[in-house]
Amino acid sequence: MRKINDLLEKLLTFIAGSLFAAFILTVLYQVVARNYLKISVSWTDEVAMACFIWAVFIGAAIALRKRRHYVVDVFPPSFVITQRVLRLFGSLACLPVIYVLIVHGNVLVDMGWNRRSVALGTPMAYVFAAIPVAGISMLLFSIETIRDDIAKLRAGRGAASGGEAPES
Repeated sequence: MRKINDLLEKLLTFIAGSLFAAFILTVLYQVVARNYLKISVSWTDEVAMACFIWAVFIGAAIALRKRRHYVVDVFPPSFVITQRVLRLFGSLACLPVIYVLIVHGNVLVDMGWNRRSVALGTPMAYVFAAIPVAGISMLLFSIETIRDDIAKLRAGRGAASGGEAPES
């Protein structure tokens, strides 16, 4: 599972980085065209928006795997077991959100086939597809993190690693 997720993370990182670069270049082109060339380019807004949406949703999936989302420390790091239980709880609490992203994201994609972007005329389903794609990626990453959390809990106090101190 970890090897598949490693490959998926590398692919998603490349895609998100490329889309973010495309977003920056599109906005830069729009600014240059409007301010220096004195022309209005209507498609740049939609392309920039689509690139940004995809980059953000893919980035959120990667952040979930790396545990880089916001974390509030309630207990000191010396409470190893408590920290592990809370980490598992946090991983499990993400599952309903992932469900919404996948299931209702697919509903949004289905509705998006009937909606067209104004400037490009392409179906909005291509933009909305970022939601279930990120949800599926998050699900795969969550399975891995939940397995890791359970393994660390089963290991108990003796496997304090990564700067973890024994619980007082």
